[in-house]
Amino acid sequence: MKLMLTNDDGIDAAGIAALERAVADYGDIVVVAPQEHHSGCGHRVNTDMPVPTRLDAENRHAIGGTPADCTRVGLLHLAPDTSLVLSGINEGGNLGVDVFMSGTVAAAREAALFGTPAIAFSQYRNGPIEFNWEAAIVMARRVMDLARQRPPQPGSFWNVNFPSGIDDANEPEIVFCPLDTTHHAVRYEIDGDHFHYRGVYHERGRTPDHDVDVCFSGRISVTELTLTNHA
Repeated sequence: MKLMLTNDDGIDAAGIAALERAVADYGDIVVVAPQEHHSGCGHRVNTDMPVPTRLDAENRHAIGGTPADCTRVGLLHLAPDTSLVLSGINEGGNLGVDVFMSGTVAAAREAALFGTPAIAFSQYRNGPIEFNWEAAIVMARRVMDLARQRPPQPGSFWNVNFPSGIDDANEPEIVFCPLDTTHHAVRYEIDGDHFHYRGVYHERGRTPDHDVDVCFSGRISVTELTLTNHA
């Protein structure tokens, strides 16, 4: 099986390195990831400028574009025989309405537009704690084992979020759950003629048994999104 890996934190990010380690035994890997950080860029694509590419190593391509650009270039030219696109592991959660602004999720969504199954992985962090990539690797492998049994259907993709503060010896429950469309608790601080965002990610509304609630309560949330549910 050919796996194409991408992300929005950039090709040198710790999260995509962890994902490479997690899926090394699941297929042949091709990395097609942005040269630079593109967190929060949403589904932006480049249609009026050249998209530069740099071969960093065998089957490892750094793209001068967005995560969705990476998916497009990868599926059309660099890895057209891809069986599954994996995006992440994002440094931070992509829960609920985050999916509309997330570059990580957009890369998976773009794959679904091509008819290629995809999974977006994100590691939620509650507060100023270090990312435990060893734990994320273990959780990613468990999700991959599940995807082998029941892969995302054509025209859909999975949005997966790992809970915060999990030790790599623990095995949090994997829960398939719907997307929470509750609005963020958005707050700004005014400084002259500038607005500074001061929202606190964890202080957001949550619907019981939806993805935000599942992940915040220490479980792995898996939400299957389709191209017809506008997410």
